[in-house]
Amino acid sequence: MDTSKLIGDRFKVKDGPVSGAMGDVWPAEDTKLGRTVALKFLARRRLRQQGALTEFTDWTVRRFEREGFAMARVNHPHVAHIYDTGEHDGELYIVMEYIQGKSLTSYLKTGPTLTLERTVRWTREICEGLEAAHSRKVLHHDIKPDNIMITNQGEVKIVDFGLASFADVTQSHTGVGTPLYKAPERWNDNPGSVRSDLYSVGCVLYEMLTGRPPFGSPQDDPMTVGRMHQDDSPAPPSAHRPGVPDQLDSIVRILLAKDPAYRPRSAEAVAEVMRDIQNALGVEDLADASGRAELSDAVDSDTRHSERIRLLDRRIFELELRFGPDDQAVIETRVEHAELTGQSGDTRGAAALYNRLGRDCQDFFGPYDMQALNAFEGVARWIARSGAG
Repeated sequence: MDTSKLIGDRFKVKDGPVSGAMGDVWPAEDTKLGRTVALKFLARRRLRQQGALTEFTDWTVRRFEREGFAMARVNHPHVAHIYDTGEHDGELYIVMEYIQGKSLTSYLKTGPTLTLERTVRWTREICEGLEAAHSRKVLHHDIKPDNIMITNQGEVKIVDFGLASFADVTQSHTGVGTPLYKAPERWNDNPGSVRSDLYSVGCVLYEMLTGRPPFGSPQDDPMTVGRMHQDDSPAPPSAHRPGVPDQLDSIVRILLAKDPAYRPRSAEAVAEVMRDIQNALGVEDLADASGRAELSDAVDSDTRHSERIRLLDRRIFELELRFGPDDQAVIETRVEHAELTGQSGDTRGAAALYNRLGRDCQDFFGPYDMQALNAFEGVARWIARSGAG
């Protein structure tokens, strides 16, 4: 594909692409509006080489264009905006918001499981974004960690609505990347529904809590994974991670119901549950910390613990962006974040945060750095409090 000339008479490619199974994403300058955008191309030729010959009909092209048009009407902070669609050198593309951050997959690959606060908050934001799309009659069809971006400010952006929907028409149900998160009914060529997207949210939530998807692994045969989705019941997250609240075990079980009728009615309903859990985490900490506060007093407090953790989380992103990850202010804020996480009752989350900090300090300053040693002391302290060590 020739990227030396303006695409759509206005977009100038800036750097090389990030390639995926279905296409490539190019950062580009919008020469008319003076902003950076992302150009996502559907690799039509590549898919044809993989056997998708007859499916690329005028109907599917129109569907792709309609999907882009529908998503352009969705205005929500947790959904990546789609600005336009077009065709260049025989390849379809969408023009979307350029996101500075990294995918949820990147967080899940770093080793320790996410803290409960991040898990609950990001799940709520995923559901809020999905609700905005569902209200416009747009399904995602491919909710998975790769399609959930976390901005440098620590907030969720769902990506790949238009491309994922179009890809689902041109690929079989064994499409790359989707089996680990695909709802049972969709393995029988059912087009899916709002509740199919919510099943995928359940798979992602399970992985955020435990570090593993509910069924199978990326190395497993897709059809084997599909049978697991249809026939098996996963162990509750708390079986893999002691300390997971009962409410999270329950919502995961409901989201992963085999029959769509037994799943939540809407993404907003799940978001409401996540808000309640977020508030409960903060309330419990304030009551325990004071040793005297009534629950009602904690609810009325302007300094809920979950909100303090969220603000610290965001502060870390901002400091890293401005000064780099080895700056002293970043390290001190990460210590505070780990301590507050432990005080909220998420002792394993605190240990995981300290463990990550200790390894990072060793990388930055050497194996015997005092900050690294202090961080590993924090790991031992919070593991001891959890009763696991």
